[in-house]
Amino acid sequence: MPIAAAFLGLIAGHLLELFLDRLYSDVPPGGPLVRCSTCRSPTHPVYLLPLLGYLWHRGRCPDCDQRLPIRALLLPPASALVFALAALPSDEWGPTILGGLFAAIFLALMTTDLERRLIPNRIVYPAMLLAMAVSWAWPDRGVAQAFAGGGLAFAIMLAVYIASLGRFGFGDVKMAILMGLVAGFPAVTVGLFFMAVSGGLVAVLLLPTGVMRRGQYIPYGPFIALGAIIALFWGSAIIDLYTGG
Repeated sequence: MPIAAAFLGLIAGHLLELFLDRLYSDVPPGGPLVRCSTCRSPTHPVYLLPLLGYLWHRGRCPDCDQRLPIRALLLPPASALVFALAALPSDEWGPTILGGLFAAIFLALMTTDLERRLIPNRIVYPAMLLAMAVSWAWPDRGVAQAFAGGGLAFAIMLAVYIASLGRFGFGDVKMAILMGLVAGFPAVTVGLFFMAVSGGLVAVLLLPTGVMRRGQYIPYGPFIALGAIIALFWGSAIIDLYTGG
């Protein structure tokens, strides 16, 4: 089952990557797919296959020779990995697809934050609605836990947003709310903990080297994505280990 789930994740990650440009731009959702944001040429058929088009043209646009985003090489296999992880603790397709899909969405949001410093509303809001709509379908948590997780994440991250004086974007708040809705309470506390620790650790490592200056804005999406995936897959187990449950 993990192998089949990984293949499904490869397809899901590739589809997310194909549509990612129009999800954080003013490009209408309809219309032809474009592979290159520079020349806007229509996508060649070879790019409809995961990874093959990127490797076939050595990571460059075949029309204008501009380098294509590295996410085309990274997002599909990363999505395959999280789908496989989602399949490990369960032999049911429902939780596997839900866990893999939301983990892949967090990976896509991480990608957009690194590329554009943007958490696209076209991804976050539909994902929030989907998380609320399927909150009853998780085997280990229900509707109340999902909304409690989202509410806790909102309260904590809103306080961080206000205290940060512009160094923390409101898109990060929305992404954290999505984490709470998906992971539920109390697993969301694990995600918030790992988010804070990983972000603080990177800051501690980069400040002395001069790569990052004090007060400088840094993309926080990767740390939220890390915390969300940990909370989604292992949050309950970590809490049980900590409490001795």
